[in-house]
Amino acid sequence: MLKIFLLLMMLASSAMAFDGKAAGGQLRHFQDCDVCSEMIVLPSGQYMMGATEEEFQGQNQYRFMYTDETPRHVAEVKSFALAKFDVTRKQFEVFAKETGFSGKGCQIYNGKKWVVDANADWSNPGFRQTDQDPVVCVSWRDAQKFISWLNAKLPGHRVTKYRLPSETEWEYAARAGTKTATYWGNNPQDTCRYENTRDQSARALDATAPVADCTDGYAGTAPVGSFRKNPWGLFDMLGNAEQWMEDCSSIGYVNFSSVPISESAPCGIRSMRGASWATIPIATRAAARNGVPPDHRTSSYGFRLAADLLN
Repeated sequence: MLKIFLLLMMLASSAMAFDGKAAGGQLRHFQDCDVCSEMIVLPSGQYMMGATEEEFQGQNQYRFMYTDETPRHVAEVKSFALAKFDVTRKQFEVFAKETGFSGKGCQIYNGKKWVVDANADWSNPGFRQTDQDPVVCVSWRDAQKFISWLNAKLPGHRVTKYRLPSETEWEYAARAGTKTATYWGNNPQDTCRYENTRDQSARALDATAPVADCTDGYAGTAPVGSFRKNPWGLFDMLGNAEQWMEDCSSIGYVNFSSVPISESAPCGIRSMRGASWATIPIATRAAARNGVPPDHRTSSYGFRLAADLLN
């Protein structure tokens, strides 16, 4: 009887790993090592990817963004794991010490304008951070170096390998089953309870830039998890640091592929998603997109880990 019971428990565990659910219907979490991110297993599903006309009402000066975020279309996503938080400074520091990574040269805001500072880097992004802040001043290539280092350390008993998320996966996760411009709804005054973006706290950076009409208390990054999580338990999806995607960037979705081009493929511009401490309100939306050269470092750019699950 004991053997039968154990067999049934093993089958139940396999089923749980497949559908991404734990006891009580909660999404399953796991963490492979001390320096690894805590991962959340997201279920398979589909959603409407892209922006709606309503998101740009009264914002005609930003209509160019609408072109890049349409046509709206049905996107399907298989179950995968996504990190609960962005990769932190502490995690990146372990990688940097073990590999001798430097990564000097980063675009920062100097109080008047954005400039490239040859001495700025992930450990000195132009503002004070804690170990638990998201690492910034990292390029797409820097993120890939971290991921390669992490994959070499792990036995791969839960995931095939760690990687960056695709745009399709990321927007699916950011929306978390919601249909509004942000996961908390369409009221911009609620922004500061949920995310760290450009708000009244950032007025001193640039008085001419649009800001959210609220105060979140941070002019730069905040420790990960300082604000509210989305319905799937993910933090900082629309604030704190913009996140590198695996995909090559595209203009709109006419020729868009939901399958990311491999890391080794030539690609002049890589996609970024999410918002940061420096992002204006109109770009703090699940559908907002950005494209950046893969070697570019900025004090608002970070990354989050994704992973395919072992069957």
